[in-house]
Amino acid sequence: MDRRMFGILLFSGLFHVAFPLHRPRYNFINESKTWLEARQHCREYHTDLAAVNDEQDLVDLGSLVDSEFSHVFIGLQRSWGWSFSDADDHKEGEPSYWNWASDEHQEAKHCGIIKRTGKWFAANCSTPKKFICYNESTTDLSERFFFYYDLVDWPSAQAYCRERHTDLARVRNQLDNEALQALPLSFRTWIGLNAESWVWSDGREPSFIPWRPQELLGVADCAALDVNSKPLGIVDKDCAEKLPFFCYTEPRKKYLVEVKLTADDSVDMTDQAVLDSILKTVTVHILTFDEFLTT
Repeated sequence: MDRRMFGILLFSGLFHVAFPLHRPRYNFINESKTWLEARQHCREYHTDLAAVNDEQDLVDLGSLVDSEFSHVFIGLQRSWGWSFSDADDHKEGEPSYWNWASDEHQEAKHCGIIKRTGKWFAANCSTPKKFICYNESTTDLSERFFFYYDLVDWPSAQAYCRERHTDLARVRNQLDNEALQALPLSFRTWIGLNAESWVWSDGREPSFIPWRPQELLGVADCAALDVNSKPLGIVDKDCAEKLPFFCYTEPRKKYLVEVKLTADDSVDMTDQAVLDSILKTVTVHILTFDEFLTT
């Protein structure tokens, strides 16, 4: 075979890449499952339970189901975290420490307490209890935490701590937890844990939550689309309730690559060996280009 065929040139500068509109593909699953069962199904057969990022996502979901269904689970759920004030010493990326008693993320109980054992439990935020505050400027653990005998609800305890200290007690590690146990704890004592924030099933923090107008939150820990509301809105629902649900599938990115090949007149473009060489050369360049995009 004439070696002149290797005179074929590939100009990588002539690659043109088109990025299509990147939106999730939603699926309505007409099977009644709990929120956790629905999430498991979505992660097994799709990507995850549906997240709503903007008004268009809301419209897309609403178009998949008719009015015979009142509520359909989406991927929104309550997330436990600490009470943070402006003066808090929390650092971004700081490791999280948890010391929950088993199965203590109870529905409709959204504030945290510590017992004498050092274990944490969920409690009704409106129930009066003693509480612990902390000062972020104090490094000595024996002086960091302050125990109060007053019986108040969780929001009142938080307000008191923020006025006189930094906030309700935040437990950073096992040493902090042991320091709390050294206090004269009552059977149940408020700390800074609460479940007032929400997060998507895939771990993203929501930037758009179109709660249904006049929706009164504070009871359930999962969320569903109210299909019959006008306009469409989200409501909180009991995670143990069985409802149909929306999954989403993350679309694959597609690239349109334009390649220009040139060769001199001596190259026979009908020669199979020449065509195989062209294919090999193009493949190498595309693989190199793909590696560039994914790094």
